[in-house]
Amino acid sequence: MDISHEVGERIRFYRKKKGLTIDQLAAAVCKSKSCVSKYEKGQIAVDLPTLYDLAAALGVRVTQLLYLPPEHIPGMPAGEVPAFFSGLSRFFYYYYDGRSNTVIHSVADILEEAAPGEFHIQMYMNVDDYDHYHLCENIYDGLLTHYSSLSMLVMQNQHMEMDHYQVGIPSPYMNGATKWGLAFGISSRPLMPTAAKVLLSKAPQKETPEFEKSLRLSKEDIRLMKMYNMLAIL
Repeated sequence: MDISHEVGERIRFYRKKKGLTIDQLAAAVCKSKSCVSKYEKGQIAVDLPTLYDLAAALGVRVTQLLYLPPEHIPGMPAGEVPAFFSGLSRFFYYYYDGRSNTVIHSVADILEEAAPGEFHIQMYMNVDDYDHYHLCENIYDGLLTHYSSLSMLVMQNQHMEMDHYQVGIPSPYMNGATKWGLAFGISSRPLMPTAAKVLLSKAPQKETPEFEKSLRLSKEDIRLMKMYNMLAIL
């Protein structure tokens, strides 16, 4: 793994996402255009103080500029969190978008522990390539908090302050390869509040017609919606 290349790729991605030219980024971190260009191409390594300066200029966390393979993420301590999340450092997240008739893929990294039963999390939403999942449409920062019968994800879109995204995961004490949840937040296409059923998985899922069908609202989902007058995930 070429670490300098990985870091450079991320610098370039976030620079373009923020709408900055290389000249503008170079000026913000007091470096030459040539130097920043070499950073982005992975031709030279970024020193630690400059990495912090780049993160500040790009409006991201330093960790977002670093390559961190799953085996190097600590993961949640076994025995101290619900069974589904025990030892887990990364999970995959799916929902079906009826506007585009596509399955949306996301990846979430579980980072350091913030408090007992509470962990910092970073979610990369609408991913095209799992090998470069940080190159995505939206990035959320937040907390994963565990309660006795429910785990809650509460996150905020890094680039749209009004978008506070929440996911409720019932019965996390029951282990398995996947877990259903209910998400609610703000859609930008068009701008409106939305709710959706979502699937959390410990490993990437094979996308078959049956898998896509499972993400759609089923007849049973509609029956429960009529009975409770709400969308519910049980």
